[in-house]
Amino acid sequence: MISFTVHIKPMGAVRTTQRGKWTDEAYQRYQTYKKFIWLEARKQIKKPLQGAVIIQVNSYHPIPTKFNKDKKNSARNGIVRPMTKPDVDNIAKGVMDSLNKLAWKDDNQVISLSANKYYSDDPRIEISIEEVEVA
Repeated sequence: MISFTVHIKPMGAVRTTQRGKWTDEAYQRYQTYKKFIWLEARKQIKKPLQGAVIIQVNSYHPIPTKFNKDKKNSARNGIVRPMTKPDVDNIAKGVMDSLNKLAWKDDNQVISLSANKYYSDDPRIEISIEEVEVA
């Protein structure tokens, strides 16, 4: 199993037109975000996995300053969870896009994906990748 943490505020995948790639500021930020994840993953991953892959993505988002003390504590303990943008599937998409061809050869190797959103004082993304045997 490969596990690592990327110390970056989670961001969802950005969709754009072909022409917008070069002019859309959000898309450029997304490209930088994916490159940062790739660079952190590269420290742990030496070659792409060959078999079936299971992925776990836990994203930790900043605790809103508007939360009162009790709600902040509940957020830190995982009782209160983010129901805000970015969507959990878009966070997972960004991670998957970053790791494709680095952690595995092709997306079709991914047979299971689990993604969760939490609050934390330390925004980050924790990623676990496991190669498994399938019949």
